[in-house]
Amino acid sequence: MEKSYSLAGVEDHVKNFRPQCLVLTGPPNVRPALVDFVGSFTKNISLMICGDILMLSQEENKLPLSQRGADSLVKWLNRRKVRSFYAPFTGDRLREGAKHLLQASGLGKLKPNTLIMGFKNNWKECSPDSMEDYVNTIYDTFDSNYGVCLLRMMDGLSEGIQCQVNPGFVADEETESGERDETNSSDKDSVEMPSVADQIKTVFQSKQGKKTIDVYWISDDGGLTLLVPYLLSRRKCWRQSKVRVFIVGEEQTIEEDRKEMVLLLQKFRLDIKDVIIMTDSEKPPQAKNLKRFEDTVAPFRLRDEQQSESSVQQMRKDCPWKISDKELEALKQKSERKVRLNEIIRRNSQQAALVLVSLPVPQLDCPSALYMAWLDTLTRGLHCPTLLIRGNQQNVLTFYCHLAEGRSWKSVCRVGETACNSFLYFVYLYRRLLFHHQ
Repeated sequence: MEKSYSLAGVEDHVKNFRPQCLVLTGPPNVRPALVDFVGSFTKNISLMICGDILMLSQEENKLPLSQRGADSLVKWLNRRKVRSFYAPFTGDRLREGAKHLLQASGLGKLKPNTLIMGFKNNWKECSPDSMEDYVNTIYDTFDSNYGVCLLRMMDGLSEGIQCQVNPGFVADEETESGERDETNSSDKDSVEMPSVADQIKTVFQSKQGKKTIDVYWISDDGGLTLLVPYLLSRRKCWRQSKVRVFIVGEEQTIEEDRKEMVLLLQKFRLDIKDVIIMTDSEKPPQAKNLKRFEDTVAPFRLRDEQQSESSVQQMRKDCPWKISDKELEALKQKSERKVRLNEIIRRNSQQAALVLVSLPVPQLDCPSALYMAWLDTLTRGLHCPTLLIRGNQQNVLTFYCHLAEGRSWKSVCRVGETACNSFLYFVYLYRRLLFHHQ
C-alpha cells in the first residue's frame, strides 16, 4: 500500500510509460492464450488485470458474486506464474461492463491505459446487437483515450486449443479461423477449481526460435505498436526472434526511406535494423480477394438503390449496423486498401511467430458490419497469432539526442535552434513515412 501511494508523487512522463493492461478474458482459464500473451510483456514491469464481465439476467444480478469462484481463478493465475489481478463485474452487455471496468479498475497510478480483447470470430453469425456492442466497446475505449489491442488466433483463444503443436504454422493458406465468440462473456458466478491438468500449454509459453515478429506500422499511434514487440523481444521465449518493421514507401526512394526509418528507430533506441518498404500497397487487390470481401459484406448490405428515401432512412434507423450503397461506395478505397494489405501480409509473414498490424479506428460514418469486415479481412488467412493494435496517440518512446562529450547545456542552448531543427526533422520523417499513403 505504501509503495502504491508513493507512485502518486511520480509525474506522468514518456520515460515512465508502461502498457497497463485491462484484459477482457472472461474467466482467465477459459482463454489461456490471451492470458499468456499479455503476461509475456507485462510480467514484472506493468499492471495486468483480467476482467470478467458477467452478463447475468436481472434475477441473477441480485445474487452476490461467489468469492470461492474468484479465489479459484486467482489460484489458477498463480499456478500459471502470471502476475495479474482478477476483476469480475456484472453488466448487461460488454460495452457497459468494459466502460465501468476501465473507469473503476486500478489504484492511484496503477490504472489501465490499454484494453486488450480477443477478436470476435463469430461476428457474422452473432446477433447484430452483439456485433454493435463489440464495435462500440472499441469506439468508447478510443474515446476515453485508451489504447486498444485485439488478438486473433486461427483456432481461437478458448481452452480447447491444442498448442503442443504450434497452430500458427499450418500449411494450408486458406484455412479460416474457428467460429468461436472471443468477446468477454460469462453467465456463471462460480467457476469450478481447475486442476493441474487444466494448465494447458499455449504457443506463448514455448520458445519461438529464430522466427520473426512482423510489425506493419501503417498509422502513427504514439509508438505503442513498436513498444509491445520490443518488450516481447526482451523475454526469454522471444529473445531469438527478430523484429521486422514494414512501412509504406515509394519505389523511387526505397533506399532513402529505409535509411531514414532505421535512423529514426535508432533515435528511439530500438535495435531494429530490418525495415521493409512496401512499395506496392497502392496497387489494386486481386479480383478473387476483392470478390471474397464483397461476399463477406453482402449479407449486411441495405440494397437501397431501388427504394425511396423515407424507406432507406427507416431501415438505417432500424438496422444501423447495415451498409448502404452510398457508404460502401464512399469507403470503397479504404476497403480495397485493407484487402491489399492482407495480400502483402500473407505474402511476407506466413512464417512469422507474431504479426502486429495497425488497428483502424472506428468512425461514425462506418457501419459496424463494414468495420468488422475490415478487421476480418486484415487478419484473414494468417496462421500465426495476429495482434491488431493502436495506441491513444500518447508518446510512449523517448527520443535520444547524443551530445558531444564536454559540451555544456549552456553551449547547447546557444545552438538550440540547430538542435530543435534536427529534432523536428526526425519528427517530420516519422510523420511522413507513416502518413504518406493514408
